[in-house]
Amino acid sequence: MTPRKKQVLWILAVFALVVVADQVTKALIMAYYPEDHVIMLGPKPDFFRLSHQRNPGLVNGLFRNSPVKAFVAPILAMCVLAYLATHLNPRSKLQSTAFGLIAGGAIGNMIDRVRLGSVTDFLQFHFYFIPFNFPWKFYPAFNIADSCICTGVVVLLVTWYFIEDQHAADAA
Repeated sequence: MTPRKKQVLWILAVFALVVVADQVTKALIMAYYPEDHVIMLGPKPDFFRLSHQRNPGLVNGLFRNSPVKAFVAPILAMCVLAYLATHLNPRSKLQSTAFGLIAGGAIGNMIDRVRLGSVTDFLQFHFYFIPFNFPWKFYPAFNIADSCICTGVVVLLVTWYFIEDQHAADAA
């Protein structure tokens, strides 16, 4: 099997895992906790909580009042992803995993937008220990898909700009 075929299979496996985990967790939250319900968790219950929220916009409610933009922006992002797929190193498991995380997260949130008109968010942090006020003392709620997208983007950037540059320097 060629490295590119192995890469595609790996990306699809990561993609499927992310979509399933995202949709299952969102379904559990929607089934068992009413909207705006909050559950404090952890030894310091003020720090982390489950908070069932609906987000009709993008990150932190961006384009909340413009549903067309909130729907079109992820489609444009998927087009960018399709282009970026051609630049992945076929032998890099990190890049393949990162790409699968991003694509799975994007599709997971897109499923919610198409099916429900908004995205279910439920993970939230409260930075109560910071002694001064700042806009995100209650960090905006997010979900598994959002986490996978952010993690995937960071890993892709690191691999493209640091690891790949190091490999090129070693080859020279």
